[in-house]
Amino acid sequence: MQRKTLSNFILALSLTCLALPALAQLSEVDQSGLKVQPDLFARDSLRIDSIVCPFKNEVDYEPGDIECGLLEVPENREKADSRFIELHFVKINAKVDEANDAEVKWTQPKAGKRDDPVIYLTGGPGAKVTTYVKRFKDHGLIKHRDLYILEQRGIGYSDDFCPFYSTRQLSIKSPKTYAEKLAQKNDAIRQCFHNAARAGVDLSGYNTIENARDVQALRMALGFESWNVWGLSYGTILGQAYLKQDPQGIKAVALDSVMPLFARDDALYWRMAKWYDRDLKKLDEACQQDENCAEYYPDLGAQVRAVAQSVTNSPISVEVKDVEHYPDGQARLFEYEAAGLPFMLLYEDSNFPALPAIIHGWSEKIRQRDESFFKLILQAPSNFFTFSRGMHDAVLCLDGGRDSQRASGLADLRDFEVLAPVYGSEASYQAISDICREMQVAPRDAAEYAMTETSIPSLIIAGDMDPVTPPPLAREILPGFKNGTYVEFPYAGHGPTRSVECAGDMLNLFYDSPQRQPDLSCVEQVKAPEFIAPLMTTDLFAQLSLIATEDKNKLAKPIVWVGVSVLLLVIGLFVHSINWFINRTSEKNPVYVASARPLSWLASVTAFTGLAVFAAAAAATINVTETLILFGLVPWARYGLILVYIAGVMGLIVIYQIIQVRMKAGIAAHLLLGYLANGLAAVCLSLFFISWGVSPF
Repeated sequence: MQRKTLSNFILALSLTCLALPALAQLSEVDQSGLKVQPDLFARDSLRIDSIVCPFKNEVDYEPGDIECGLLEVPENREKADSRFIELHFVKINAKVDEANDAEVKWTQPKAGKRDDPVIYLTGGPGAKVTTYVKRFKDHGLIKHRDLYILEQRGIGYSDDFCPFYSTRQLSIKSPKTYAEKLAQKNDAIRQCFHNAARAGVDLSGYNTIENARDVQALRMALGFESWNVWGLSYGTILGQAYLKQDPQGIKAVALDSVMPLFARDDALYWRMAKWYDRDLKKLDEACQQDENCAEYYPDLGAQVRAVAQSVTNSPISVEVKDVEHYPDGQARLFEYEAAGLPFMLLYEDSNFPALPAIIHGWSEKIRQRDESFFKLILQAPSNFFTFSRGMHDAVLCLDGGRDSQRASGLADLRDFEVLAPVYGSEASYQAISDICREMQVAPRDAAEYAMTETSIPSLIIAGDMDPVTPPPLAREILPGFKNGTYVEFPYAGHGPTRSVECAGDMLNLFYDSPQRQPDLSCVEQVKAPEFIAPLMTTDLFAQLSLIATEDKNKLAKPIVWVGVSVLLLVIGLFVHSINWFINRTSEKNPVYVASARPLSWLASVTAFTGLAVFAAAAAATINVTETLILFGLVPWARYGLILVYIAGVMGLIVIYQIIQVRMKAGIAAHLLLGYLANGLAAVCLSLFFISWGVSPF
């Protein structure tokens, strides 16, 4: 009996010793008996390996301007046996600004590089890093500070666990209705989670709380005692969590385009239709204050709602050649795509001058159900959002975002019967919320997502016309920021600190002296958009783009047509100019061709001038936004077109005069050939625009 008792004691003691490390990692008790947090970073190696930037061939930069590295982290710090993953991060080195421009209209920081870098928290969740590098490598912030960008876990080069999310099993996906499309989107979420889990991915590690720990791990691995934080969109959710996680490591923080960390607490925050309706009203108001915009593009909100209604239960269907993406050979435009174009364009305030014209043109195309136009739109590659969708879905599930979206979506369906169905249905909202629990990625403890309270100096920034995270959301988090300053940019979309020219200087000034009253003079530089109205409408570039999409070889005809016409005009202009000089200095009498000689020269000059104006207008249109050129050109393009048509008339007169001279004077044909070719070139250039339906009126 004693031997058995001793054996049991030894066994119990052994099991207890084996369990102690795990118990110690789960929780510890201090001398007062209170539970304290375990060291979540005990397994972090803080190992960084430098690498050649994986986007080297996609981004134009000089060696030394940009550096990349990998940080090793546990996939889930809350599990002792969690595997390790590597996170990709980028460092954009400061381009030291040694002199300030005295002509700028806002306050600038003092010249020179600062020692305190900035960590940028990316959006999405799930946005890949390459887009940010392209955008920020020349940002004003880089004039004084190094910028680090962490590609969050599960995104892009940081172990994207569903890289074929949107292209898997397309051969069986050809939704005929919007309800089918929504159901297939939810099936893609389920399939991604299922396959990732089978491959050994711990989906429970992909949440905002773990992301915040990654940011702290990167700071420690890089050896910074503290740094500045700049978060945008989802980066503001992460920023709020990071303020709780690593307050001692943060010097100052700027949160732009805010979504509250505690979004699951209220059905207000994810109300997409409500915010879209708000922005359409603001756009209408701004348009009405512009005489031309008000005249040509009234009732923009009504036009968008009409677009949504016109395709509800009646999608636009066009036959396409791309059977890889569209297995049944039919591409369909559903509610989200139809009403969603203006919504997406509202993200960037640079699009605002063109938005009324685009909404009007888009509405006309949908009303006409223009098949060739939608062939282009539905087959055109889109990189508006480059997401790693698996991480996106996991974060929304674990953060409680899907439950919040369901509550907000139902509220929108109740209040906005036209716009709300664009974003989802009652069934789709419920289904996606259920998938989170079905696939073992149910929401984490809501207490972790309580309002952030901090005294760290902060800028809470909003764009007045942000369609997804408008000012009311930024104001919701202000009570927790005891040392925070609210900044609202008028006529700005999503993320004004990345798009407003002087925002980099504003951020640097704030990071230089975060305890002082922030200099917000940059906000005053944002003016109301100068709307493009009326647009010179033309399908020319849409038609050429469609040809390029479907069969590039067919572009040869219009290229040769214009190219030969221009070449003949160049030769004619050169020859006429030389002949004029020779005739002025020669004693021989020139061949008599009536007024064909000066008229031919004038036709060439007029055609070139018109073509140059037209090309400049096309460039100006693209500079506003590439989307606009699918509907037309800036108003002054018509003047170039008028000149081209005048040159064509001149060319006809030249041809007529040359024929008359040949018939009456019997001058040798080869002496008249140059004038004839010049006249024909001017006529052919005009006919090109006529044949493609390009009219200045």
